[in-house]
Amino acid sequence: MQNTPVIEEVRRLRPEFADLEFVDSGGFKAVYKATLAGHPEAVKLIYIPPEAEEDGGRAEIIARVKREIEALRLCPTNRLVRLGSIELQIVSITGRDYLLYSEEFLAGESLRARIRAQHRPDYAELRTLMTCLLEALQAVHQSGHIHRDVKPDNLIATGSPDRPFILLDLGIAFKIHGTELTARHAGPPGTLAYMAPELFQPNYKDVLDIRSDIYSAGVTVFEYATGTHPLARAGETEYSTVWRILNQPALKMIDLRGDLPASFCGLVDRCVKKLPALRYATPQAAWRQLEKIQ
Repeated sequence: MQNTPVIEEVRRLRPEFADLEFVDSGGFKAVYKATLAGHPEAVKLIYIPPEAEEDGGRAEIIARVKREIEALRLCPTNRLVRLGSIELQIVSITGRDYLLYSEEFLAGESLRARIRAQHRPDYAELRTLMTCLLEALQAVHQSGHIHRDVKPDNLIATGSPDRPFILLDLGIAFKIHGTELTARHAGPPGTLAYMAPELFQPNYKDVLDIRSDIYSAGVTVFEYATGTHPLARAGETEYSTVWRILNQPALKMIDLRGDLPASFCGLVDRCVKKLPALRYATPQAAWRQLEKIQ
């Protein structure tokens, strides 16, 4: 993130932050770990560029963060990251404005890190992952939102039996029938390799629903299971990736993981169908099918 505050600047802003550590940054967001009232929390700072004042961008940034927080509050499930003790507020650090709030700090590693380490999950782990993902997405669906950024980077494997996999980051969540936060014909936000084909249509906001998240969940589980993306290829251009998403049949999971139940592989493959009508209509529908697989 540009203008990422250093530890000393954050500590001067909030002296009560104990054991303050920098965790990560990207885009306009920086994340720190701090102990608050004896509990670790993830403190988030979102930079508000001064030029955003001129084109309404400041209000849009604030609205997006408010929407993320609203979505989390409306999703009473432990399959999603929980809000922390710091309510959303605007702060100034060395003359620059930021939005500040906190979430629970989750110990563990991302699915992306495990994929890079060539981890090969067994069926029990994959079934648990799919269950957690579908439960998280069902809560998002029932709240009237769409996550829009399900991917291995946004899933944490905690090692806890109560919460083995947790979905993060509703920063670009979309509220069905809500007020738009971007220009009507602006490109869709998200991570290209995990975006459903319908998101590349000019009128994508008119057809967007939870089935786009189901697609992203299928791609994520496929990649975690096989170490291979079902469509995208390393080193190719964005144009090539989009062409594959729109036109090329996805790989079949059973061809890469013949040790897994064929019915489970078929469930994941159905999630990655190009036409939304061929996917499961809701996360709950996919979960009911998963329950039938031994």
